[in-house]
Amino acid sequence: MLHIVRRLSIMAVLVLCVVTFVFARAQQQAGKDTCWGKTPCPEDHRPPVAFREDWMDATPGVPTDYKDKDLDAHLQNKNLTMVRYGAGAKDVIYDRHVAPRDDPGYIWLGACAAGPCVITLKDKTDYLDLSNSMSKVVWRTKQGGFRQLRLVLKLADGSFLISDRYAGPAEDWNISEILISEVHWRILKIQEPVRIYEDALVEKPNLTRVDEIGFTDLMVGGPGFTSGTSRVDWIEVHANRVKRSGATNNN
Repeated sequence: MLHIVRRLSIMAVLVLCVVTFVFARAQQQAGKDTCWGKTPCPEDHRPPVAFREDWMDATPGVPTDYKDKDLDAHLQNKNLTMVRYGAGAKDVIYDRHVAPRDDPGYIWLGACAAGPCVITLKDKTDYLDLSNSMSKVVWRTKQGGFRQLRLVLKLADGSFLISDRYAGPAEDWNISEILISEVHWRILKIQEPVRIYEDALVEKPNLTRVDEIGFTDLMVGGPGFTSGTSRVDWIEVHANRVKRSGATNNN
């Protein structure tokens, strides 16, 4: 009888050891599976909104026909300035219409008649650090025809990059986002006044100091409302900020 009790005790201990081992392995595996094995979890370290720009005029919400080449006059964030590249860029306008009644004021690339153009935004006091894996751009756009509106970065060394990701054609205004870590970048050649084109792929570019961020569709603007053209209502950049050397905040 005593030996039976001993055997049962040994078996109970063995079962307890096995259960403990299985539980520990399960906990360990659960830890590995957290955020798909990524430590730390990227989603726990999202960058803040570095800036959002929603161009406006003096009478928002009031239907009106309004066209203006002075883009900086419509910036809501006064710590930003707009930069133009390409022969047609000088003609890019802030545009708004009587109809449709809910049409917003927007930047219209259809005025780029002399050649493709690039429009960028530059923060006066900070660089953008887009190296965080959760950095992204969210924007409200409307492209006509076959237009594909792509991101453009000007780095601190003066070089330009253009994204393979884009906001494509749509019949109505739509909000989309581009996660920077998913983008494949190419060199953007800006040989003013006319030539703007994409060049070689860039593997793992250094995005810790981005001087300017903007957009282009790499095409000559279409002249009419139904022509091939690109429009940007607003843009929001999620990124960390890096102070420019010697800069002071003007806000």
